[in-house]
Amino acid sequence: MSCKAVSRIPPSTLTSLLPRALDPRVAVVDLVAAHLTTGSDDAKPVGAELSRLLPYLGRDELTAVVLRTGHSHPLPTLRFLLALPPPVQPSPPHLAFLASSLASSGLFSQALHAFSSLLQLHPSHDALPTLLRSSATAPHPSLPGLLVKALLRHARLRDALRAALRAAAAGVPPDAAAFNALLAALSRAGQFDDLWAAHAVMARAGVRPNAHTFNILVAALCRGEDAERAQGFLEELEEQGFEPDVVTYNTLLSAYCRRGRLQDALHLFDVMPYRRVHPDLVSHTVVMDALCKAGRLRDAQRLFDRMIQSGLSPDAVAYSVLITGYCGEARLKEARFLLMEMVRSGLSSEGFALKVVIESHVKLGKLLTCLNMVSPIRKYGVVIPLQSYICLISALCEDMHPNAARSLLHWMIEDGHSPNMEMYNMIVECFCQCGIVEEALDIKVEMISREVRPDFSTYQALVTCFCRLGRSLDGESIMKEMIESGLQPNEAICAALVCGFCKEGALNRAELILKAFVLDFHVHCYESYNALMKAYCAARSSKESLALQDRMLELGFVPSSETCRSLILGLSKSIDLVSADDGFSCMSNKQNGGNTE
Repeated sequence: MSCKAVSRIPPSTLTSLLPRALDPRVAVVDLVAAHLTTGSDDAKPVGAELSRLLPYLGRDELTAVVLRTGHSHPLPTLRFLLALPPPVQPSPPHLAFLASSLASSGLFSQALHAFSSLLQLHPSHDALPTLLRSSATAPHPSLPGLLVKALLRHARLRDALRAALRAAAAGVPPDAAAFNALLAALSRAGQFDDLWAAHAVMARAGVRPNAHTFNILVAALCRGEDAERAQGFLEELEEQGFEPDVVTYNTLLSAYCRRGRLQDALHLFDVMPYRRVHPDLVSHTVVMDALCKAGRLRDAQRLFDRMIQSGLSPDAVAYSVLITGYCGEARLKEARFLLMEMVRSGLSSEGFALKVVIESHVKLGKLLTCLNMVSPIRKYGVVIPLQSYICLISALCEDMHPNAARSLLHWMIEDGHSPNMEMYNMIVECFCQCGIVEEALDIKVEMISREVRPDFSTYQALVTCFCRLGRSLDGESIMKEMIESGLQPNEAICAALVCGFCKEGALNRAELILKAFVLDFHVHCYESYNALMKAYCAARSSKESLALQDRMLELGFVPSSETCRSLILGLSKSIDLVSADDGFSCMSNKQNGGNTE
């Protein structure tokens, strides 16, 4: 036979001509099987000696490996198959067979992993028929349920429902745990018709429901806003011998309270002990919340006290419900008392309640009382929430208490929060509005030390404050620092400086500032222009005012009605002065006998 003829023979044909002992495809099965059946059930990586044989691992060889080792060593076999590099990969029958072996060995989580891998590697494959054929006898009872759970894990709810219904029709229904998972997923998705259809199939298939099943069904009825039907359904279940637990009753209580049926909730709460189900912490909290929202704070407080007397320790949620109710009715003293009691109890989730109490005090203008409450709370090691600090600092700045706001800022840093630009600017502007510019400068230095770069608002507040205090030269220095930091001043800063220098009588300096803004920053501030013109007309001669107007025209300023008004008033003043001088001269001449010398 020629070489060309040999080359046309498929490799499988060539290897089949070899003796069995020399056939690499037989050898690779032997080597892999030996590799998987020796040692423990730890993961079996593809070693270097096996890597060289991977080209000989086809579907038939993988099937031979699975049949040889899948029964006795299913876990290492599964790990080996999943570790194979593409394009070599296990087929659906391989993974279904291993899932069956793993389930038979009691390794249910690993069997679930096998089904999950099957769905991931072969997403379009219908796994149920393969599962049913995975065993020579009837499949392991857990397999249909594991498949349903795997489909739910991959968010394939519709396929999970179809698989459950088809498995039940085939006489191998999923177990109660799988049906519960399916029912819960259908309830969350709002597919209530499918949920009741699945429950009916479950009953027909003889799968015995448990307490979890009934809790899911009651929750589904309540979630579908059908609490009345849920109550009737619960009574039917009790007649059938089912004893609802506290979860069932809590579900109904929540439904009644959510729909505003407080009296029904209170009745159900009262009959729970007679049905040998004692209300727990959740039961009390749900009803307390409904009472608070209905404005029945006294009843909510009584229920809270009764809960403690019955031996239940309130958690942060229970405290928060009652605290929120008191804050909603502006009863801040009771809210503070409960909050301190909560903190002293060592509950760690007091953040929400603290936030509600602080915001209520701020809303009612009780800032001092609130600060007196925050200080001892911090001594218990409680970290005040960031939003609460922001709320308090903002309120203090609005009420012009910059020193208190700054102290609170330091508390905030001690609690591990990082102040942002907005919060720093809030305090800087408050100090500036109060005329305490040195403290505002200290805040700017602190900002830089904490790597918070001052922005335009920071510099504008400082410049404006200095000019208002008659320290326009210091304001100009701040503006220069601002420019060096890469920020460009605007009309507001120009107006602050020009107006400040005008009030201080430094008109030449004011004109230089205005000119610099036009030439350097291309800013034509008409407020500054008119302020300068008004100051000139009031303090200088009309000749100087008109000369200023000529210089302003050269800079591009067009006179407005306000400009003209200032010039007219200035000229009028000059005319009045001339008239007064002439009248004074005439009087002097008369007194001197008409002598004009």
